[in-house]
Amino acid sequence: MTLATEGAAEADWRGRLRRDGYAQFPNLCPAPLVRAACAAIDLDLATNFDPKRQVEYDQQSYCPALQRAPVLMALLTESGIAVKLDEAIGFDRLRLAYNVAQIALRRAGNAPRPSPPEPHIDGLPTPLNGVPADVLVSNFTVLVGVFLSPVRSEFAGNFTVWPGSHHRLERHFRENGLETLRNGMPDIPPGSPLQLMAEPGDVVLCHYQLAHAVAVNLSPVDRYAIYFRLWFEDIDQKRWELMTDIWQGWRI
Repeated sequence: MTLATEGAAEADWRGRLRRDGYAQFPNLCPAPLVRAACAAIDLDLATNFDPKRQVEYDQQSYCPALQRAPVLMALLTESGIAVKLDEAIGFDRLRLAYNVAQIALRRAGNAPRPSPPEPHIDGLPTPLNGVPADVLVSNFTVLVGVFLSPVRSEFAGNFTVWPGSHHRLERHFRENGLETLRNGMPDIPPGSPLQLMAEPGDVVLCHYQLAHAVAVNLSPVDRYAIYFRLWFEDIDQKRWELMTDIWQGWRI
């Protein structure tokens, strides 16, 4: 690949994000930041892991004591992620949920066989995910995933996306209203799933409304990832409007 071709591919990430609902960036987080995050997670697991909280860990976050730790926040603020967010939206217009990182682990061999991932959007209340039951939806603007371990085959705990599903959901909400969310995730064809492969330091940037999921991990390696959820500071004034006009406020 020539330098010109590389530059064109880099410049096209905005188009891919708009078309597919996500863009993946190789090696956007430097290796020292990734190693430091992994070391902090491993230490916390060794000292604080409580098997009685496994459902909470799976549905919300592992290592709750680390969710605001500077070593994890550095993945977002001291890497190229902030630059991409500034180009796509304007980093100073975004707010991070209480400076919280989700530590998302998928243990090796966590299922006996492959099973199709189930698509969802975040922020819909369930009995286990921590969203209050009286909230219709707690939507946000952008989901950022940072991969800390290699994912080189399908059904290895892959972050899974349904490219284009953000447009289908936008159309659904325009035609049917947001009250349809009272029944949970809309029952519409989201398209075909894609299980992403990744290396440590790779980053995925997703529009909030992209349907996504996590695949089971049949591999012999635990999958480590960190997720950040960010939103426009004035989202409370246009929360529902943003679900029917999904690129409002973006720069892409």
